[in-house]
Amino acid sequence: MTKDFDWSDVAAQLQETRDLLDEVEQRFHHLQGNLTKKQDLLAQQEQTRSQLNEIQKITELESSSKIRRKPTAKPLNNDEHNIHKDQLLKQLEDIGERLEQIEVELESRLISWSSFREPFWQVVRFVSLGIVIGVILKSCAD
Repeated sequence: MTKDFDWSDVAAQLQETRDLLDEVEQRFHHLQGNLTKKQDLLAQQEQTRSQLNEIQKITELESSSKIRRKPTAKPLNNDEHNIHKDQLLKQLEDIGERLEQIEVELESRLISWSSFREPFWQVVRFVSLGIVIGVILKSCAD
């Protein structure tokens, strides 16, 4: 006596697996985009820092140097240096804040309930089964 195999369960599981795979792909592409943004922001932050360091070096050289620039080149006065320095510092702070936001978003994307849903219920199922078997064995031993 042969029993017909029910393919509807397999088809449903296959569809659920496909849906989960699509979700994982979407997350992967989103994380990849965020990683690219983070790398761009880190590069921009490094560039801003280097510009800030250059301005500080120029300011130090101008203040310590007794040699003046040629009159044809208009030197930046201290106010202009400070304004430019403040702008760069503000830009650096903004980039740092955006980096923190992206890091938080990346971390929250990596950990989600849907990724733990199935393993969680498997743990609950097998731990419960273990407890039941333990109780049965304990009652048999007494």
